[in-house]
Amino acid sequence: MLTPSKFALQCIYKQGTNSLIFFLLVFITSACLYGVGFFTKNMQTGVEQAASHINADIIAVPSEYSDNAKGVLFEGAACTILFPSDPTDILKSINGVDRVSCQLFMRTLQMPCCAAAGVQIIAIDTDTDFAVGENLRSMGLNTLTADELIAGSGCGLAKGTKVSFYDREFTVADVLEETGMGYDRSVFISFEAADLITADEQYSEYFDQRTGLSSMALIKIADGADTEQVKKAVNEKLAEQGITAYSVDIMSQSLIKQLDYFKSFGAVMDIFVILLASVSLFSLVSLSFRRRRNRVGSMLSVGITRNRIIGMFLLEYLYLTLLGAFAGIGLSMIVVLPLHDVIKQAVDMPYKFIGMGNMCLLALYVIFIDLIMLLLACSTSFADMIRTEPAILTEEQV
Repeated sequence: MLTPSKFALQCIYKQGTNSLIFFLLVFITSACLYGVGFFTKNMQTGVEQAASHINADIIAVPSEYSDNAKGVLFEGAACTILFPSDPTDILKSINGVDRVSCQLFMRTLQMPCCAAAGVQIIAIDTDTDFAVGENLRSMGLNTLTADELIAGSGCGLAKGTKVSFYDREFTVADVLEETGMGYDRSVFISFEAADLITADEQYSEYFDQRTGLSSMALIKIADGADTEQVKKAVNEKLAEQGITAYSVDIMSQSLIKQLDYFKSFGAVMDIFVILLASVSLFSLVSLSFRRRRNRVGSMLSVGITRNRIIGMFLLEYLYLTLLGAFAGIGLSMIVVLPLHDVIKQAVDMPYKFIGMGNMCLLALYVIFIDLIMLLLACSTSFADMIRTEPAILTEEQV
């Protein structure tokens, strides 16, 4: 007995070239939709979580290195930045400032796992830091010794690994979860360890054998204080020292604008691909049906109902659609997942993996779009099949 499933597979085999073209159209469409969607959603996740990971209202950096500091935070661009002098006491004295914590940025030699410009070392005070420090405390790490470090998720270092920076050996105490920011390609040490490096005579050319150095101040404002007013006060107090304050919200808004550009570009590409594929599938199905009108008429003549015939043909195209969709989505996963860290380094924005759950939801969305295209492509042909008499279908063999 010829079941609908066997009939569909038989048609796929007999249609040969048409079946292959149908599959390729769905395959390419699915791969494009999934790849673009995965890229933009990773970027969106990174941007949305950037401000929360910084966990500060205002950051203050040396004016001449403002772009470098943003690069460290959001892109993982390695660099060395130094304040002319420690601004902590001045910042704490400003009305509206609740908490202040400083970080020190030091660039070291290039490692294969990280940014081409080298590894970014960030010294933090685990007692006062409310950006990375809070993450460490949630991991059960309240302190860092002078020979320990915390590695970002993109550094390729495992817990317990030993690694040398500035001729000092460190043990990886733990690895941070992915943040989507530059922190993923950074390693974190204590200020005690940083002082041992900066005081070392062999690095006097870079640090002048000084200790207590810092690069960026993270500022939390008091409840009820106005961020812009506090930022203005910080800029007025520290202008002579060449230090500039930035609102984290304003920085986040600029990232959101960049994200909107990428999302708009992705949406235009998706629409173009969907329209092109829909028109092509519609033409292909219509042409295929015209060639098989005689067979449809014969099936109606021997008593096979129209609904059963439609179900048989729909099953044929459903098999091809699902096969193309899964193949396209699978190819995108195979390509983009291994290149996740490479893509993260290539884009000048926060970029964070959306997780397997969201990847599955994105796959379902792509399959849904493919099924909509299938129904639209088949609608005219199936309507013609319903309203045309069997004798006419038989007579109009092409």
